[in-house]
Amino acid sequence: MNAVKLLLASASDEISEQTLRGFKKIFPELPLVIVSEFPPAEGEWIRYHIRRKWSENFALIRSRLRGRSIAIAAIILEPGTPHWPMRFLGIAIAPTRLLAYSETGQHFRLRPDNAPVMLRHMLWRAKNLVRSQTCEGGWLHDWLEVLRDPVQRRLLRLYLAANVHALVAAQPGAVEPWPKRELAPGISVVIPSRNGQNLLATCLPRLQDADEIVVVDNGSTDGTAEFLRDSYPAVQIEQSGQPLSFSEAVNHGLRRASRSHVCLLNNDMLVEPGFLRALRQPFDEVPNLFSSTAQIFLPEGARREETGKTVWAPEHAATDFPVRCDIPLEGEDSSYVLYGSGGCTLYDAARLAALGGFDPQYETAYVEDLDIGVRAWQREWPSVYCAKARVLHQHRATTSKYFTPAELDAVLEKNFVRFLARFGGGIWSENLLRLRSLGKSDALRLAASIPVARQTSSDNFLALVSGDVAVFPGKPRSGRPVVLIASPYLPFPLSHGAAVRMYNLMSRAASGFDLVLISFVEEWASAPPELIAICAEIVAIRRAGSHAIPSTLRPDTVEEFDSPAFHAALRQTAAKWKPKIVQLEFTQMAQYAADAKPAKTILVEHDITYDLYAQMLQREEDWENRRQYERWQRFETEAWRSVDRVVTMSAKDQKAVPGAWVIPNGVDLNRFRPSSSLKTEREPEPNRLLFIGSFAHTPNVLALRFFLDRVFPHLPGVTLHVIAGQRHERFWDLRHERVEVEGFVADVRPAYERASIVIAPLVASAGTNIKILEAMAMGKAIVSTPAGINGLDLESGAEAIVVSDPEEMAQAISRLLNSPEERRAIERRGRQTAEARYGWDAIAEEQKRLYRSLI
Repeated sequence: MNAVKLLLASASDEISEQTLRGFKKIFPELPLVIVSEFPPAEGEWIRYHIRRKWSENFALIRSRLRGRSIAIAAIILEPGTPHWPMRFLGIAIAPTRLLAYSETGQHFRLRPDNAPVMLRHMLWRAKNLVRSQTCEGGWLHDWLEVLRDPVQRRLLRLYLAANVHALVAAQPGAVEPWPKRELAPGISVVIPSRNGQNLLATCLPRLQDADEIVVVDNGSTDGTAEFLRDSYPAVQIEQSGQPLSFSEAVNHGLRRASRSHVCLLNNDMLVEPGFLRALRQPFDEVPNLFSSTAQIFLPEGARREETGKTVWAPEHAATDFPVRCDIPLEGEDSSYVLYGSGGCTLYDAARLAALGGFDPQYETAYVEDLDIGVRAWQREWPSVYCAKARVLHQHRATTSKYFTPAELDAVLEKNFVRFLARFGGGIWSENLLRLRSLGKSDALRLAASIPVARQTSSDNFLALVSGDVAVFPGKPRSGRPVVLIASPYLPFPLSHGAAVRMYNLMSRAASGFDLVLISFVEEWASAPPELIAICAEIVAIRRAGSHAIPSTLRPDTVEEFDSPAFHAALRQTAAKWKPKIVQLEFTQMAQYAADAKPAKTILVEHDITYDLYAQMLQREEDWENRRQYERWQRFETEAWRSVDRVVTMSAKDQKAVPGAWVIPNGVDLNRFRPSSSLKTEREPEPNRLLFIGSFAHTPNVLALRFFLDRVFPHLPGVTLHVIAGQRHERFWDLRHERVEVEGFVADVRPAYERASIVIAPLVASAGTNIKILEAMAMGKAIVSTPAGINGLDLESGAEAIVVSDPEEMAQAISRLLNSPEERRAIERRGRQTAEARYGWDAIAEEQKRLYRSLI
């Protein structure tokens, strides 16, 4: 039995690396196996899943070590590192051959006969604990400091009182709606102003599109009313002898306004042309829209702390304010926001009245616009950001005359306490921690005295305004039926076969349907122009990839793509566009079928995933693959029943799915052409092979490992060119003296032209391989395994050479490299077959036929 040594990296990266250096010196001749969360720099890796059950990790490790004995194992006892489950794995797997390392690199055996050494280690640990806790930064030391400092004692007392008070306080009162009244179509502008005559003189001339302007003269002493009567007699004046809070002032103006939509505008806002018209447009597009808020700019040199794109970000609410303004992306418009700024937002006047206007409990200013925006969301009345409505904000031009920055900050904190007391948002306790750390005693005192909601209202909308959803308008609506496409990946750039399929079919469907795309993205960027040109709207949802996938009865990939933001965005986008069809690309997206109702749903099975795992299990039994197979089989078969139609890539896959509709993969015959048909004909390089396949797709990695281990050694003097897709090093950092590896390549045609032969040595496959079709269209000879041409009705020896045995594959490649006539005959027949069966234009017609059958 083969022996190995096993390190369970149950420490920080630095300590794990230090331990590895020492552990390598023990039995250096033995192979090293490392159990860790992330791939190590050396050794065989067994992944530790931090959110799986202990028994699952134990079974996985035993499976990967099957047939090998453990000569020695090691764990790391670094304090403060929560890896005790991993350490217990080491104790269970190798109880009599286990070393325990400290963070200093010292180690001892965990065995009863080593009890004196273990006892000395525990005493040393206890001394270190006492020393660390009584020094600065230690928990005990810090608490003693709090008890010594009267200011900190008062903050702690207020903090505890506010927490206790929240458990027993009554529900906050609701804001009463205003009486209903008739409103004429049009836009009223309401401007609160306190001693702002000079600001009004620059603000008002820019509002030529308003149907009505109401200025609330809020306790002014600078002759504002006289100025307005002389210079702007059409402006209505609502006067107050005494200064009112922002909420009270605007409520006076709102009651005076008579139009269907009302824009609240600060007197220090300078609007650009078309401002009101741009704000009004979203109300014709978004059902039940409550408010449309402008894009805000600040004077040159000032930090852009306001943008109009307000988001709810409570992840670090114990240390940071949970509301922020994000910088919009280029081309982003009509994204959903938490609330519209009270200084430059257009509201539906009837809905504003139904909410009772702005709540006067918010003293002076701040947070009242957040409050009313959230109350609207709770009624499923959204707010959107409007990029085309642009304003320059001369920030705090009025409030800074009467309040210091410290006073304004205190007002903000107290008003935010009032907001959380009503709304909750799940962060009441976290906000108290933040206030205590900042020394905000007045806000804490308020928190300990006001009614606090015991249960939060509906907050499903929060995922939609979390900063993880961006909307990009595309081409104008045509009035044709709407097809909404939900995808885990953007279909452009054409970085993988599925993107090639989606983009080619979408670009051809755009002539008969209005397409709306909702897709995950890993990093923020503007929507590709190629997609803007064919879609009426693109909704991007940022997905923060994580290795910490929860352990459930669903496949890991399904859990990985389960996003509250995507659920919320799909529901909202479907409500906005009312699509006839929602097309779910890839099996994992079937979990969103319920969010698409009442539209008809199509699930596109790019491959039958459980069949792929079944093939891998036929080659070799593996605990992880068996686990995924069982979960995929359950999820996938249930998914087929949850949608109206299932699309497969081939008749072979259709047999697995009752009633499935076959829409095969294809190729762009104009883009992919033999070099002999071009003016600049290019001869292939002798002895050059090409493999194209993203390493993110496991079958591609298995294929290359098979080829490099079993076939390539029989091909001396041959070079292999591999195009491995984006971030391929994350999946396999392939290095070989005769292998050239590239990542994402935008245009693969030159790679095809340089190659003498394209290989597809897949050992497991589902769906169909678009790269095979591209190679055929390019007039390239192909050597493949049966799995490589899965689902394609190709004849071995005609369009491709198909072999199963590695030695036969090596022989076939050598023969074609040395037989130009045979190679060219295969190339010609491959191109002819591609032209006859696999052009995207004909395939797109089949997809349109499917759409028409559902409408």
